[in-house]
Amino acid sequence: TGERLYRTGDLCRYRADGVLEYQGRIDHQVKIRGFRIELGEIEARLLQQPEVNEVAVLAQEGPGGQQLVAYVVASLDADTLRDPLKARLKEHLPDYMIPAHWLFLDHLP
Repeated sequence: TGERLYRTGDLCRYRADGVLEYQGRIDHQVKIRGFRIELGEIEARLLQQPEVNEVAVLAQEGPGGQQLVAYVVASLDADTLRDPLKARLKEHLPDYMIPAHWLFLDHLP
């Protein structure tokens, strides 16, 4: 009826009593320490690295609240690759988008 509607990425539903109930997100955006982070952006930057074969970045609850965790399948071992990957990410992304924890796997489940 001429009203404006904005897409926020939030998934909601109207309950029978007319109250809007928040269900979650329809995208892969998370909020950590007040910053909205698109996890796919971090994954895309990591996949640009020639040593990285597969990656998944998740926000998981940790000792100070939500923290980013990178699950990486790579052609080199973790000791050789962790610091260079962090450095390359810092060239393109702000500090709050750099994963706090890195787990190197043989394959993603």
